[in-house]
Amino acid sequence: MQNFPIIDADGHVTESNESLRKHLKKEYRNRPLMHSEAWDRSFGGTLGKRNEEPKTQLADMDVEGIDVQVIFPSHLSLNAEKETDLATDIARAYNDWLAKFCATDTRRLKGVAMVALQDINAAIREVRRAVEQLGFVGVMMPTNVRDQDIGRREFWPFYEEVERLGVGLALHGGIRAAERMHGRFDSFIAVHSVSFPFECMAAVTGLVFAGVPKKFPKLRIAALEACCGWVPFLMDRLDEEFEKRGSREAPLLKRKPSEYMTSDQFFYAFELEESTVPYVIQRIGADKLLYSSDYPHWDTSWPNTVKMFKGRDDISDTDKRQIAWRNPQNFYGFQADA
Repeated sequence: MQNFPIIDADGHVTESNESLRKHLKKEYRNRPLMHSEAWDRSFGGTLGKRNEEPKTQLADMDVEGIDVQVIFPSHLSLNAEKETDLATDIARAYNDWLAKFCATDTRRLKGVAMVALQDINAAIREVRRAVEQLGFVGVMMPTNVRDQDIGRREFWPFYEEVERLGVGLALHGGIRAAERMHGRFDSFIAVHSVSFPFECMAAVTGLVFAGVPKKFPKLRIAALEACCGWVPFLMDRLDEEFEKRGSREAPLLKRKPSEYMTSDQFFYAFELEESTVPYVIQRIGADKLLYSSDYPHWDTSWPNTVKMFKGRDDISDTDKRQIAWRNPQNFYGFQADA
């Protein structure tokens, strides 16, 4: 098994409300912050772990064999929040808190910004601050904003700014972001099974048919924590629809949807044991895939994710190195020291 450095393209912290309150405006510090849910994600604390200490994060990365980790929040659905001013301040507070977290070792800990797209102009200002002042390498894009398609033109000024900044636009679903989609289920196993992949499929569909990759040719987009086996299916499906209806309903597109989805603008994370990865590599290339640990969430396989990835005998060592080292740098736009 070849030895090569590892970049975790999608790790997490479990930021607590207590930590965020210290960075909020005074009027928000003593009030409820975020909608909670009753799902027993961790099976009574037996799955995953909670961590918001950077030294513990680094130690756990060492145990795993991760050299660099790109860090997302655990609260993934800020854009479902009803109060715009509160959501905007939570995003700012979280980014300030994460910047201090990553400052422990900026070479190994890379932050991804949270923004509140309920207010487009505020989101633009915040992503600019997060990248230019805090040194973040990407921004977390919800798969919908208050259940609205993210391909809508009202979000285009935000995409224009992300493109200008040269960082990755990371589509990251969440349970709350998919409430309409999974509302028929009464078990977490069903909810979690469909929420992330279906939301990312819907988000990519909206972005592509709206013409976002054509309008912003240097914008880099990744679908995270959503598997990758659906990508060839969605390519074929969108191409078929585009062939019949594209001239009227997707007029900005100059190429087939599949050609945009397989361009250097799109990246896709995968599950470590996902059986379709070799086929996806065959269809779209290994240079579109990203390794992720999902540490420290209930469904992570830490501390064995690197071992599981490197141990796969259906992916070549060349492709593994591409996936785990070069691709995340290409997507997020930073250079790492081996």
